[in-house]
Parts: sequence; C-alpha cells; structure tokens
Amino acid sequence: MPVKKIAKRKNKLSVKIGTTVMPKSISTYTIKDKLKQPKVLIGLIVVILIVAAFFLKGLFIAAVVNGEPISRITIISELEKQGGKQILSSLVNKILILQEAKKKKVQISQAEIDTSLKQIEDSLKSQGQNLDTALTTQGMTRQDLMTQLKLRGLVEKLLADKIKVTDKEVTDYIEKNKDTFPTNLTSDQIKKSVVEQLKQQKMVNASQSWLVELNKNAQINYFVSY
Repeated sequence: MPVKKIAKRKNKLSVKIGTTVMPKSISTYTIKDKLKQPKVLIGLIVVILIVAAFFLKGLFIAAVVNGEPISRITIISELEKQGGKQILSSLVNKILILQEAKKKKVQISQAEIDTSLKQIEDSLKSQGQNLDTALTTQGMTRQDLMTQLKLRGLVEKLLADKIKVTDKEVTDYIEKNKDTFPTNLTSDQIKKSVVEQLKQQKMVNASQSWLVELNKNAQINYFVSY
C-alpha cells in the first residue's frame, strides 16, 4: 500500500477520535441558564424552611397574642423560676436511686409495677373515680405514674430492713385508732390497711434521710442556681 494513502487514513482517524459530538440539549445550555440554577436552589430551600416552620412552629412558639408570639423558651424560663429547684432536686434523686439500685443489684419487674398500678386503679374504681381522669387533673400520664411506681418499688427494696412493720406496731395502732375505722371493714382488712399505712410512714421518714445521705456522698456538679 502507498505511503500517502496510509497517511490520509491516519488523518481521518485522528479527526474522528479528537472530535466530540455535543448533544443539542447541552449545546443550547446557555450561561444565563447556569446563573439561574443557584436562584432556583435558594428558592427551593426557602420554601422547605417555610413549610418546616409551619409544621414545627409548636417547637418554638407556644402561642401568638394579637400577632405577638410567646416563645417556649419564655415559658421554660418562667417554669424554672417557679419550680426549677424542686424539679432539679427530684431528677437528681431519681438518678441517685437508679444508680444505687444498680450498684446493689436491686431490680423491679414490669409485673410488679403492673400489680401496683392495678391496685391503684381498683382503689379509685371503688371510690367511683377513673385513673386516667385522676392523672389528667394532675398533669400526669400512665407512663409518669409507672415511673414513680418503679422508683418507689426500688426504694422499698433498698430500704426493706428499715420499713418493716411488726405485729405489735399494728396492734398498738389499731387500739389507739379503733374508733376511726369504717364499720364495714373486717378485722383482716383493717390490719392490712394499717400495715400499709405504717409501712408508708416509715418509708417516707427513712427515704428522706437516706436521700440526704446519698446526695451528701455523691459527686454532683451544679451549673445553674435557682
């Protein structure tokens, strides 16, 4: 084959390889269109933020009075002024109780919590009341009550040796208060009620001094002052 013809073919190949055919849609994409793209993106972000603000407004705004908003931060601040110290103390005690129970390997089962919950519910029913209604009036839920029952159950187990009620204590109490008991109760019912009452009194006294001691021995760093 002649040398000249080979050279021509090489030239043709080089042209085909080096040339890129641009689609019509891309070739007509102008600089003006590129400048519009960020604006569209910004607009989309603004719309998303507006929609999010509408649906999540309750996370930041509690109420709007004649166009003037009341933020949730304002409410939280006021609540902290009124009961911040008490609530913080309660939360600290809750953690201390859970930590002490874990350290002493003391547990309370869900079945035990359910039993206590049923006792409360049955007691309210006998008085013509409803548990959920009673909880609502106190600003509580069933889960809140179950948490309290769990903590109370743990404290009872942790302080079991300090809240025991003897037969003599029950007999003495009944003798001193025999005129105050309902006449429709049996002696067994009275005794059971007295045992529970004395047990609760002992637990209140024992738990108060016990929690004071736990707070004293714990390493607690406070970053707010009420």
